[in-house]
Amino acid sequence: MRTTTHKLIEDLQHEADENRRCIISDDKKQVRLLYRQRRLGTIDSPWPGMFVTLDAWQMIKPDERMRRIVRTLAVRHPSWVFCGLTAALMHGLQVHYDDLRPVHVVEHDPGHGKNSELVVRHVLPDRSEFSLVDGVLATTLERTVMDCLASLDFPRGLAIADSALRVSGKSRKHFIDYIKTHATGEVCNRALDAMAWADARAANGGESVARAVMIEQGFMVPDLQVMVPNALEGGVYYTDFQWTLPDGTRVAGELDGLDKYLDPNMTGGRSIARVMSDERRRESRLGASDLKVVRFSYEDVLDTERFVQLLMLYGIPRGKARPRGR
Repeated sequence: MRTTTHKLIEDLQHEADENRRCIISDDKKQVRLLYRQRRLGTIDSPWPGMFVTLDAWQMIKPDERMRRIVRTLAVRHPSWVFCGLTAALMHGLQVHYDDLRPVHVVEHDPGHGKNSELVVRHVLPDRSEFSLVDGVLATTLERTVMDCLASLDFPRGLAIADSALRVSGKSRKHFIDYIKTHATGEVCNRALDAMAWADARAANGGESVARAVMIEQGFMVPDLQVMVPNALEGGVYYTDFQWTLPDGTRVAGELDGLDKYLDPNMTGGRSIARVMSDERRRESRLGASDLKVVRFSYEDVLDTERFVQLLMLYGIPRGKARPRGR
């Protein structure tokens, strides 16, 4: 019996993986078995009625886990159209992990459905702004970006705006024109505040948030992804941020994150010790190019007072604060 159960779960997980979804079943016996295995701790349930094997789930990053949940919800609820931050996730935009839940869907019949801790419903009557995205129905990229920028604080909004340019290849003007045409008042202003600063060169959401804090705190806006030749071994490095100070001094800003030490896609199979050694070598080569290097973590960025003191220590010019980037 144990072997039969193991084989069934293995087959269900294989089918789910092929479709990039979670395990679901309409067979009542299978559902009872899955709940029993969950109680035994051999599988988990990341969403009511959905199941995953622990080993497979732990290998997936939080954003892709949520995408699998959304694709599974689309099977369970074919009429659902995802919007807001959930649509942004499916468009491949940089959604903060804290914003992955709840799921945001369009309410076709206002007042019919109820909001919950898991699902929030929004009124959006214009069906022309729906599209098929990564296997699910969602609001168009432009509508999604506008809705997110209007609801998020400036740092998280800038992460969405940067990634919208990066993913779509469309210009900042394209999104600004859309926002001006489809929004008014405070919604328009909040969305424009973030999009006006958008830059497709930002490599990830963490860098976008760091730059947003710099902007809000009035610091000189850095150049991004600046190429620096490696005079010793050849090739080039790219700095996350770079400033040229009034006296000609150049300062490189480097955002440290755990991904570069733990994510196989970024480590290239190297050990943590090797990655750290390569980072030290990289920093020494940058120093040989007459660059001062200021390193900071995402935690440093979130501690605004500490981050401000760090940038001032390296002489980054600071002017008047710009709340929400205005």
